[in-house]
Amino acid sequence: MTRIFAIFIITLATFSSQANTSFNDPTTETGVEIYPAVVNSELNIDVDDKLANGAVTVSIFNSLGEIVIEETLGLGLNKIDTSNLEKGNYVAVVRENDEYKNKSSFEVI
Repeated sequence: MTRIFAIFIITLATFSSQANTSFNDPTTETGVEIYPAVVNSELNIDVDDKLANGAVTVSIFNSLGEIVIEETLGLGLNKIDTSNLEKGNYVAVVRENDEYKNKSSFEVI
């Protein structure tokens, strides 16, 4: 009985882990493209019309997890000015109505 219970717990934990990573991973969503990976003065965020139903925003986080830029995005190509950011690594997170849609790491040089 103990062995069956242990197998059940391991199976449940594995299923839960797999379900959470694929379901909650914003990079699996479509409708937003963030580029390039190395930025000098502008980060491009292309918002597809699939996200036309709500407010689309981007938050850019520094390596300390602080929000350094937050802007509302429109449909099509959005250019985010990164010229005031210090050199280093950042993460851009795009949300539609507070639901994560995409994230991307980039470096400011």
